[in-house]
Amino acid sequence: MARSQYEHLWPLAHSERAALAEDLSGLSAEQWRKGTLCEQSDVEEVVAHLTAAASLNQWRWMRSMIGARFRVDVHNQRRLVEHRGSTPAATLGRFRAIIGNSTAPSGHTPVYLGEVVVHAQDIRQPLGLFRAGRRRADARR
Repeated sequence: MARSQYEHLWPLAHSERAALAEDLSGLSAEQWRKGTLCEQSDVEEVVAHLTAAASLNQWRWMRSMIGARFRVDVHNQRRLVEHRGSTPAATLGRFRAIIGNSTAPSGHTPVYLGEVVVHAQDIRQPLGLFRAGRRRADARR
């Protein structure tokens, strides 16, 4: 899959990130600690994960995996620590900073668009949130 073939998907990923950032902007401290549909991850951890995914190009990802001896859990935990802020507001600020990034560990842009869409729902569903810009009636269809 050549990256250029899927270049048109990046604006969709950027839009999904922006909508998620908007949805997160009013969360309470308690909501940031709420569990998500990603087992053992709270809202802030999933946001930090999305920030990491948009911050690693192929070479940085490979160096990280080699440094973790190809243990995905170790790699993910290190990236989580790197991209999680000292407060939920700082984590959200880091996420906002990557909204327009078109950086990814591979050229499989559809995967990264899917990651944003799926993880956004992993966060929204337990919180009872609907995507920014959608009315409740639209969200139920």
